[in-house]
Amino acid sequence: MSSRYRLLIVDDDLDTLRSLAMMLSLEGYDVMTASSGMAATVLLSEHVFDTIITDLRMPIVDGFEIARRTRALHPAASIIVTSRFLDEKTLGWIHEMGIMGLEKPYNIHQISAVLREFQTTGAEI
Repeated sequence: MSSRYRLLIVDDDLDTLRSLAMMLSLEGYDVMTASSGMAATVLLSEHVFDTIITDLRMPIVDGFEIARRTRALHPAASIIVTSRFLDEKTLGWIHEMGIMGLEKPYNIHQISAVLREFQTTGAEI
């Protein structure tokens, strides 16, 4: 098993998924990807991740469900949710869940800073 910080990135936008995975891999993270919430649920049941980065708006199994399943299976994992639209209701849910929300378009520097904070504190933001 790798001792590197393990990430699961979930996004149905393949360009976003590939570019974020490539950038974070180059930064030294152990990255796995899923292009759907359904695929992510399988990976969550088979692997342990330090952080899950998931888009909120996806068909069938969305980021809300990914976050709930992550909490149930891996309560110590940090979660970052991303969306083009973080309305008041969604922001309230993010706060209630104790997870991090980033509005799209975000940049790699924002994600990297949050991941470094997670690694430094060993806790969620």
